[in-house]
Amino acid sequence: MLQPEAAGIAVEHCRTWLNWAAVHVDACLASDTLASTRMLAALADALGPAQTPSGVAPAPAGDATGEQMAAVVIAVQAHDRVMQGLTHVADSLRALHSLLGDAECAESAESWRMLRETQISAFSMAEERALFARLVAHEGESTHEAELDPEETVEIFTIDPGLHEP
Repeated sequence: MLQPEAAGIAVEHCRTWLNWAAVHVDACLASDTLASTRMLAALADALGPAQTPSGVAPAPAGDATGEQMAAVVIAVQAHDRVMQGLTHVADSLRALHSLLGDAECAESAESWRMLRETQISAFSMAEERALFARLVAHEGESTHEAELDPEETVEIFTIDPGLHEP
């Protein structure tokens, strides 16, 4: 068992690392947002205008273009899921940083339970809730709200489900 002063030092080091991780994730998200915006603008330019100069919609594209667009949609959807997940990780790191900054809360089982409850309800994707419940929920806590519900998950195209496995 750590001595109280050693525990205080350990908590401060953990808080510093948690803050760094959240800031780093934020920087990656911001950088990616800029790159994604540029990519989408370039894609729009490459596909050309939605109408011809005469105002008439162009003829339908061939199958190759349709397949390419489907691939782009799948990639963008997967990217959006990654971005949502990283945003939730950064938010979780900040919440943990805050909890560890309050010695009374850090020692309170109720504070930890409330943090877990707040975090799991903040996740927009069922897979996130299921993973969080599997790895973080404590024995005796209800995880039924974290179970995957196929009706709740909206997917335009199938994406590799292994992305959410530990």
